[in-house]
Amino acid sequence: MRTLTVDEVDFTKLVELRERLKPVAEKAGVKVTYLPFIFKAVASALKAFPNVNSSYDEAAGEIVLKRYYNIGCAVDTEAGLIVPVVKNVDSKSVLDIAKDILDLAGKARAGKLASEEISGSSFAVTNIGSAGSLLSFPIINAPDAAILGVHTIVDRPIVRDGQIVIGKMMYLSLSFDHRLIDGAEAARFVAHLSRLLENPDLLLLEAI
Repeated sequence: MRTLTVDEVDFTKLVELRERLKPVAEKAGVKVTYLPFIFKAVASALKAFPNVNSSYDEAAGEIVLKRYYNIGCAVDTEAGLIVPVVKNVDSKSVLDIAKDILDLAGKARAGKLASEEISGSSFAVTNIGSAGSLLSFPIINAPDAAILGVHTIVDRPIVRDGQIVIGKMMYLSLSFDHRLIDGAEAARFVAHLSRLLENPDLLLLEAI
């Protein structure tokens, strides 16, 4: 049974960090989007909430907890939506994740993905924001237990330290299998993600 939870995240610090790192990444020949940071935060959250990194074995009637952190990245192609998989995200730097995402997305659009590059995921992320969506509720990429939807960053007034300021805000939506994850755990998972994305220095320090 698919269930949903949504949170709003202040991306202001992450927007600033990405702008500072862009020249460094460009020298390495890599375009850094927000997805590598999100993937890194997801790997941390999956370690903290292992039920989200699971699947249901229909034949055996058992929950399978996965000890690897392979994240599918939904890519819109002329042939439809394809989900290549970035392997071992937890052990990679943000720059390495960015390289993998760019490489896999390019192969997906060119129809050149190998079978092992579209299998073995334990979770998935879909960037609906690239199409201008403010909020969506993505379909789970079976047999994963959940999928994260990331959306357009918009300027919105928020209260910070008692003052009204303009924040760079984004909605995160998590679609999850309620047989494997209850609502409270899903909310805590997204809150963990939000904390890291609102304080991205934690990702660079790997203090997660």
